[in-house]
Amino acid sequence: MNGFTLIDGIVAAVIILSAILAYSRGFVRESLAILGWIGAAVLAFLFAGAARPMISQVPGLNKFLGDSCELGTIAGFAVVFAIALVVFSIVTPLFSSVVQRSALGGVDQGMGFLFGVARGILLVAVAFIVYDRVMATEKIAMVEQSRSSQVFARMRGTVNEQIPQDAPGWVVNRYEQLVRTCTAAASGAAPTATTRTPTSATPEGAAPAETTTTTTTTTTAPAETAPAPTTPSN
Repeated sequence: MNGFTLIDGIVAAVIILSAILAYSRGFVRESLAILGWIGAAVLAFLFAGAARPMISQVPGLNKFLGDSCELGTIAGFAVVFAIALVVFSIVTPLFSSVVQRSALGGVDQGMGFLFGVARGILLVAVAFIVYDRVMATEKIAMVEQSRSSQVFARMRGTVNEQIPQDAPGWVVNRYEQLVRTCTAAASGAAPTATTRTPTSATPEGAAPAETTTTTTTTTTAPAETAPAPTTPSN
């Protein structure tokens, strides 16, 4: 068709695939799946430091991680995230199957379809935003000439305003919070400086004054006893 490019076909495929997948899974399951990813990330952020000592004891990983505290923390984050995600993926179908078997099954699938369309549109908009930021100077003609780029132009601007410009800085701050225990341990191991008590200045070239303490001993001589008066005899 005239005016359509390969980018338009990819955009349509992403939206349709997202809608079909959400329709088959249902709105409840799709919502719980997203909450599961968020919950797994939060748990991994909280317990990565606690899992680091156990991860360092795993055969094979201890050679790869070595004595690096940061690598151990990142490995702990990945392991906790994976375990939490598996647990959420097991629990999520149990709740969604109850809804799909009930009278709300059709409503759940219909809402899931709408949710899938909205999710696909959002993913495409985010992809265009990433393209605009990465390819700020060199544009791709196929993308610029696509109908999708023109359709999503306004939405890209709206979504782009909601994304902070210092997003890389935000990621760096989260990483620093994740490995702050390693930074604190390294700071605690640093040698401490010796504190000296300041003394009064002395003239240049003069020897420091010495303080001499003189102890005066007072000796008290014993008092002399006066002779007793004698009585004259008759």
